Amino acid sequence: MDSDTSGKLVLLKIPSGEDTIAGRMYIAEGEGPHATIIMLHGFPGVVMNFDIATSLHQSGWNVLVINYRGAWGSKGDFSFTNSLEDVLATIKYIKQDDLTKENRIDVNRIALIGHSFGGFLALKTASLDPSIKTIVSMSGANFALFVQMMDQNPAVEDKLYAMLKEGTFFLNGSTPENILEEVRDNIDKWNTFLFAPELANRRLLLTAATHDKELPKEYFHDPLVVMLEKANAKHLLTKTFETEHLYTNVRKELTLTLQKWLEESL
Repeated sequence: MDSDTSGKLVLLKIPSGEDTIAGRMYIAEGEGPHATIIMLHGFPGVVMNFDIATSLHQSGWNVLVINYRGAWGSKGDFSFTNSLEDVLATIKYIKQDDLTKENRIDVNRIALIGHSFGGFLALKTASLDPSIKTIVSMSGANFALFVQMMDQNPAVEDKLYAMLKEGTFFLNGSTPENILEEVRDNIDKWNTFLFAPELANRRLLLTAATHDKELPKEYFHDPLVVMLEKANAKHLLTKTFETEHLYTNVRKELTLTLQKWLEESL
């Protein structure tokens, strides 16, 4: 039997739908089992948050960074729907007995950390899976809000289309038209403000950026906080950083915030 309990980085091939997505599993040092964090990148994946993953790994947590179908080496076609299914499939996959033993995973302590589109995925997944008790959304998206903005101002749709066109260049099987159609078809299901009742009893950290031009704090972050407070969220922490959407100049401060909060919450 392999008695190696050193920290390590391994690649996982995670089945999702009829395809396979890529996962990088940072296994914490020690016998474990360890609490495990699933990191969810934004659209299309400009920042993968490997710096945060490495720091959290060194602090004693397992960290799994996944790429959704059609993104950055994962098989299949990218879509928002597929990405949500990919997160749910990942949780199911790492809870298998052989995977938990091999990767020293505590299935009762699984957290989701997502940025932007990944923040939306973290919140939506947790609303569907009550086993997820610990969630971080960093400048999380709300697609129902995008639809409302587009309907009120055609210039917003033009801007969003341009952003989607640039992003889908790096993703397989995806177009701006397909994504916009997905968003309109799921306007109620993908409204993060409506997730508040399901998330009120979870441990939540929501971060925002003061100079966020992609997902302005006053539209995307502040109303969600209000909704959660109205739902009597008991374990909600919010943190605002003086930075832009990608948190480029506050990575160390962001990581320390996550570490401190996870020590208390996971």
